[in-house]
Amino acid sequence: MQQLRETDPRTIGPYEVLGRLGSGGMGEVYLAEARGGLRLAVKVVRAEHAEDRTFRARFRHEVRAAQTVGGAGTYTARVVDADTEAARPWMATEFVQGPNLRDAVLDRGPLPADAVRLLAAALAEALAAIHAKGLVHRDLKPSNILLAPDGPRVIDFGIVRALEGTALTRTGVVVGSVGYLSPEQIRNGAQVVPASDVFSLGAVLAYASGGKEPFGEGQDSVVLLRILTGDVDLSAVPAEQLPLVEACLRDDPAARPAPAELVVAAGHSAGSLRAGLRPGWYAPGAEKEPETVHSGAHWVPAHDSGERGSRVEYMAPVTLMDVPAVTPVTPATAPPSRRGLLRAVAGGAGVVAAGGLGGWLWLREAPDGSARTGAGGPTGTPATGWQYEVQGLGGRRGPCAAVSPDGARVYVGGADGALHGLDLDGRTVWRTRLGAEAMAPLATADGVYCLLEDGQEGASKLCALGRGGRIRWTRSFAANSQFPVAAGRLVLVSYGHGSDAGGVRAYAPDGSVRWSTSTGAAPTSEPTVADGVVYVGTFGDQVQALDAQSGKRLWATKAGLDTGRPTPVGDTLIVGSGGEQTLHGIGRTGTPLWDSTNEKAYGSRYFTCVPFGGLGVTASDYELVALDPADGSTAWSFRFTDEGSQYSDPVVSGDTVYVRRGSTLYGVNRAGRQTWHRRVEGGASVGTQSPVVRGGRVYVATADGLTVLALDS
Repeated sequence: MQQLRETDPRTIGPYEVLGRLGSGGMGEVYLAEARGGLRLAVKVVRAEHAEDRTFRARFRHEVRAAQTVGGAGTYTARVVDADTEAARPWMATEFVQGPNLRDAVLDRGPLPADAVRLLAAALAEALAAIHAKGLVHRDLKPSNILLAPDGPRVIDFGIVRALEGTALTRTGVVVGSVGYLSPEQIRNGAQVVPASDVFSLGAVLAYASGGKEPFGEGQDSVVLLRILTGDVDLSAVPAEQLPLVEACLRDDPAARPAPAELVVAAGHSAGSLRAGLRPGWYAPGAEKEPETVHSGAHWVPAHDSGERGSRVEYMAPVTLMDVPAVTPVTPATAPPSRRGLLRAVAGGAGVVAAGGLGGWLWLREAPDGSARTGAGGPTGTPATGWQYEVQGLGGRRGPCAAVSPDGARVYVGGADGALHGLDLDGRTVWRTRLGAEAMAPLATADGVYCLLEDGQEGASKLCALGRGGRIRWTRSFAANSQFPVAAGRLVLVSYGHGSDAGGVRAYAPDGSVRWSTSTGAAPTSEPTVADGVVYVGTFGDQVQALDAQSGKRLWATKAGLDTGRPTPVGDTLIVGSGGEQTLHGIGRTGTPLWDSTNEKAYGSRYFTCVPFGGLGVTASDYELVALDPADGSTAWSFRFTDEGSQYSDPVVSGDTVYVRRGSTLYGVNRAGRQTWHRRVEGGASVGTQSPVVRGGRVYVATADGLTVLALDS
């Protein structure tokens, strides 16, 4: 344990900080003590991650999921407490007395054969517990394995996902460790399956039993190429362990053993494993280098051991076709460059003329990069229309813009604290300062409405503006909403005081409250309105249905943990949640129909989908997935090809569903086949704001603001 620096906190939440345990890719780790004497390892998120909205959203979900995993018999360190809304979010994990595997091997050499078998079985049990909760570790490595007297403990499970897909990954955030990545993490834009953890486990066991890196050391690109080509050095692994290690390191994920099979292959059952894991189980032997250990616990390597975080942006989609021709790599041969190994898909992105903040751009570039003067038709590749630059779009989800009912005005909420009114050529008609970030707007016949960001996850005010940009009225409240929802002429928002109490409120055009209905525990997000009924998910683990005109509660039905926003698809509501089963089907009358876990659909309270062709279509990091409302199974999926990792929620217009992934807008038909795609100027938005389709145009959120593509001439 290291002494505290002047800049280190003395308390984190309710816990007293005793010292520093180290640091990692996500943040600093401290030893802290609760009032009752319980000692905890508290990881505090780095400031740059805390400022990334996508990271925060994922961190909330991953911490919630991780809290369901740990405990006796799981060989994972239990997450005891967390504050995901702090200025610098933190999570507290049980303090494990013992060195990490990396330090144990460096100090005392490889583990004996019996200890390796115990380690393999216990880690397999840990992966089984993690996978059973719908998580994939993504970063299993020796320094993430602590050797306690009663067995190993896996740490940081599920948390690395919070780093993936954030804006920060484009600038070198550490996500994973080079020598322990699976081939599919490198090839497939960081897409992982449970078998990816098994590959990492094979590399960990090779290190534990042989004392050396199975894929060697050197430049990142060289190590990654060795993983891709199966160039593994297992010469130091004892013959007894070779079959187990080689099975885990198979290139094909489907050919790797399941965690339960690994327990048996290691020669153990749950009972024999518990009996074998007693003090001294890993038989460390004599230390190579004497040292004074104050706490006996290490969360990160205490030595310059060669286990390095990846500086490679391996989230970019890379296939074997993108890997340079395989030739023997020797120290005398120049290794392939990072870009040579992990080439991103290049896309022409030029602008003819650019304005400043709040300016507009005319973009005239055809898909092949040549100049164009016309626009593509609805079934062809859409032409670029114009781009409107703001200091970032407001909010993190919801429509990226709103178009007035008469189609003559476009409204954009800005992180600059203003709502912008534009004409159809992208010129500013008015710009009204509202004093806080203006989130996704809603346009009605009575004007335009938007919520103002409260600095956390929801809103502090609802603002109503007239067509000319004059503020008509504002109403203050605490909310989990990011955008208002229309129910006829009423405007609905969810409100909440934390997660314990809240409801749904309906405002009339003059700002009066038409009705306000408590939902008990607060809503988790915005309500959904369909056929005169308001549906809302709550922190009370329910879907509730309210009458849209009176607010009267019609029914309430349990569905998972922290139930998300329901989507009506035919006669079924599809809703996401936390817990073991993350997707649920509920009838329009409140009847529970099914509970499911779909590996392709990212279920949580942040889950969203849209009805399309009788299916519920949702976007994930890697693909567009259509769910069958009958049972939540996958009807079809469409794999994105863009290099980026940010994606939008989908939106439907006619026979096409539109979705942005990275800097590309895709059009997909009812059969799940791509009809066109187009690179979008302005860079990828960090939120999931959905495109808006209106009047032969599609409006797309970007890092710079809003880009408009013409769908017809």
